Amino acid sequence: MMKKSTSTKVSLFLVFVLTTAIVSVNGNVYAQNETLSDALNVTDVPLDNSTNVTQTAPPEEELLPTTNVNSTTFDTTGNENATSAEGVVTTDNATSAAPRDDLAGETSEEYTENATHDDSTVARDSQTILLEGQSLPEGSFIHLYDTTPYKINNGHIAAKLPCGGDNSTAVNVLIGQAPNLAPAELEFIPELSAAGELCLYHVDLESSETNPLTDIAIQNNSTDDIDFPATSTVVIGINEISPLGEHSHEE
Repeated sequence: MMKKSTSTKVSLFLVFVLTTAIVSVNGNVYAQNETLSDALNVTDVPLDNSTNVTQTAPPEEELLPTTNVNSTTFDTTGNENATSAEGVVTTDNATSAAPRDDLAGETSEEYTENATHDDSTVARDSQTILLEGQSLPEGSFIHLYDTTPYKINNGHIAAKLPCGGDNSTAVNVLIGQAPNLAPAELEFIPELSAAGELCLYHVDLESSETNPLTDIAIQNNSTDDIDFPATSTVVIGINEISPLGEHSHEE
């Protein structure tokens, strides 16, 4: 009876020791796992975490172009609300690659308007006619300049001509449209003149609607021949010309 009781106690003691050892081992393992989790700052992840997982596209899909919903695409047809191949509607501010017909029309109209209002041409031309040694018979003339088929919008003449003691000259400077030429009103320049020898005169040229200027000439307005001394000159400067239009030399 004593042996059986002792055996029972020994068995219970062994069971207790084994149980304690198993509990101790499991506790250490759990504690180690908990400590490792804390050290790595691991957070429990729910089983259904598909929304937080970044899916990696296959290599062949990564090469395909992607479309940003907020991107602006260009429509070669000029449609402001163009739709891309992926069905993405572009913004109203999309820039069309096609030319704007209305803009081209406005540019053309502006160019035409400017051409209409500014039909003159800058043509700075200066001619110096030396008269030294020339003789102008009584009543005759020398034709010096002609701009036909254009009229002179802006120009100038400076003439150094033989003159009398009263600073007058027997040489007329004729201007107009041939054959309708008339003497110009010359302005005397005393600072560059020598009374009784050579005097300098000048006149501005400007056409009008009723009197277009195309021709310039000098005429002997005396009853004697005029022999031009040294340094006798006529300088003609033309700044602007424009088409005569319906005006032309009369036959």
